[in-house]
Amino acid sequence: MACVLARVGAQELVSDIVAGRGVVGPYTLTWNRIVERSEIVLLETRWLVRDADYWIDYTAGQIRFAQPLRTGQTARVSYRTQPGVSQRNTNPDLAIETELGRLGSAAFSLRGRLTGDPNRPTTDLGLQATWREQGREGEALYLFRNPQGDDAPSLLQLRSQWRTETGWQGGFRLSRVDRDFGDARAYGLTSGQQSAEANLLYQPDRNLRTRLQWSLLEPLQPNQAAQQRWSAGLDYKLEQIQLGLERQIAELSNQPAQVTDRATVQLQPSEVMRVQLEQQTQAQGERAVQQTQIRTQLGQAVELRHRTIDDSQQGRTEESGVGMRFGTQTVQGSVGLEQRWREDSQQRAAQFGVQAQLDPRLRVGGEFEAIENAGQMRGYQIQAQPVDGMSLTLSQREYDGLRGLNLRSQQLQWDWRLGGGLSLSGQVAQHPLHQGAPQPLQTEQYQLRWRGGAWDVEAGYLEQNQIGQLLTERRYTLSLRRRLDAATLLGLSYQQSEWERDAFLREAAIKLGLMRQLSGFYLSLEAQMLLPRADIQHQQRPNYSGSLRLGVQF
Repeated sequence: MACVLARVGAQELVSDIVAGRGVVGPYTLTWNRIVERSEIVLLETRWLVRDADYWIDYTAGQIRFAQPLRTGQTARVSYRTQPGVSQRNTNPDLAIETELGRLGSAAFSLRGRLTGDPNRPTTDLGLQATWREQGREGEALYLFRNPQGDDAPSLLQLRSQWRTETGWQGGFRLSRVDRDFGDARAYGLTSGQQSAEANLLYQPDRNLRTRLQWSLLEPLQPNQAAQQRWSAGLDYKLEQIQLGLERQIAELSNQPAQVTDRATVQLQPSEVMRVQLEQQTQAQGERAVQQTQIRTQLGQAVELRHRTIDDSQQGRTEESGVGMRFGTQTVQGSVGLEQRWREDSQQRAAQFGVQAQLDPRLRVGGEFEAIENAGQMRGYQIQAQPVDGMSLTLSQREYDGLRGLNLRSQQLQWDWRLGGGLSLSGQVAQHPLHQGAPQPLQTEQYQLRWRGGAWDVEAGYLEQNQIGQLLTERRYTLSLRRRLDAATLLGLSYQQSEWERDAFLREAAIKLGLMRQLSGFYLSLEAQMLLPRADIQHQQRPNYSGSLRLGVQF
């Protein structure tokens, strides 16, 4: 995994190279607590779509793909980190893979993984067999966790995929993970269960596609029933119309079978108009739910939607909405109106947003959201450049009962390039937004940076107060980086954290690192000393650690 940093205002842009291990993930990134929705994920030259091609955990700094990332395949994940908030993932994650031999199109390897606490690491070790022929490929994986005897927990996975020239495609996967194996998410599996899945696809031409899928999930625990699912579908596509039919049958544990039928029609009578109709019926035992939805898009400016839900137990519900976008070269805005009926009650909601470029140095924006009998939210944002080299961003939101909140969220950010390689950035915030909701924090953050010749010096200060609690956290950072030559970078950093409440606690860390570029490869050496805070123990014992990394720099 390679990391490249570039300065962007008060945030840092990080680019990680994720090397495939033949699983969907999760793959651990260099940083955690990263800025939400700031990522760009590229698989080779294809731009992946969030929540469709991949899922990312911003807090843990992990990414999981919809399809397994094959061995030898790489994905580039670029994202932003927030100084004072984001932290490096310190747990090592070292993949072990050594080829033992080949027989025709099959390869046999020693496969494993080393992760966790450096003092008590978790070790997976076993054998892997892979084969690949024209139109066919497969894998067999058998691993032990912390192998020390015959009773070591194991993981077994078999999978295969094939394709013919007549339009047929198929595949299956069988897996079993012992309950004592522990976390198996790195292999796209869950411990304590065995599962099987198979799929069959027939696509004779570009217009017609039929599919059949089956899956079985069986927990390896007593008194736990298996779950089985069937899915069959047909898609037909012409120039201006698309048709889709699908049936799903789910046999869940201790519940009646759930049957879902879905039919969709997409029409595009002109280049600026698109209509989508969907009819869905779901039956489970004595309960039946029928849903009808129609959505119309007129270019990029107007969207109309209406949905009707008939529930045999909860009655009838209708929802209607309209969304509009408007704008000129300097002003852009959007309006949304929604209304919901349910028996004798109704609820209305409205959203409005606008942004205007009043001057090349000044941009303003506002937003408003109101829900009948639930509250409202008002907000604005100002982005300005009062002088050359300086940028300011001021934002504020006021919540009056909306989402159960009654408070004001405020945030001021600045970035000032003073000249001579010197820059000053910072942030002052109260109730800063995190994952769309304000947090009970009051934050001050300052960062001073100087770049001159081969030197790069940075000093930072962060203070956080839990609103309503007598807890203050302060963090001091100092880092020095010097480029010894065109291919060698030397770095030294110091970080001290302090907590003040009933007692005063302190933690400090010193890191020394060296990175060397070697004609397409890079070598990184790092040594660290940590003085932990003394919560209970009276004697603080420093922790020493080191790391060596060798990778490819793209």
